[in-house]
Amino acid sequence: MNYLDSNFIAALHFNIVGQTEVAEKFVRKASLPFLASSLGELECRRAFILRAGHGKSENWRQFQDKLDAGVWVRFPMQWDRVAAKAVDLIEKHGAALNCGTLDTLHVALARIAGCTWFLSFDTNSNARVLAASVRLKVYPDLTPQEKGKVIH
Repeated sequence: MNYLDSNFIAALHFNIVGQTEVAEKFVRKASLPFLASSLGELECRRAFILRAGHGKSENWRQFQDKLDAGVWVRFPMQWDRVAAKAVDLIEKHGAALNCGTLDTLHVALARIAGCTWFLSFDTNSNARVLAASVRLKVYPDLTPQEKGKVIH
């Protein structure tokens, strides 16, 4: 499965320079299902409202339609299980990577769901580096700076 980070979802629903075309290219070629976690959905709610200026945008409806129709898999958070996985990731990689709690939860969700790919444009949080460190494939490719931080 492909784990959709909220910024990747936003890129597929808004015209974001440097991201939308890259995200659409991956979607066209992908054969695995796309997974949106309830955490990602919550983050998208905020991001979509900020971008559209209100909560009833066509962009939001299109996103919800994909989830409701099963085009994308809606993955609910099992807090205790996800928190335990996040603690494990923090204990193993937290000191070296300084990845925020919410971003660590996204990586934990991707691992719990059995995802192969972690789809994210966030190059500032170390979430992509953490994902690569736990052997998730990351798209778009890691930057040279991110590659230097990956823990093998």
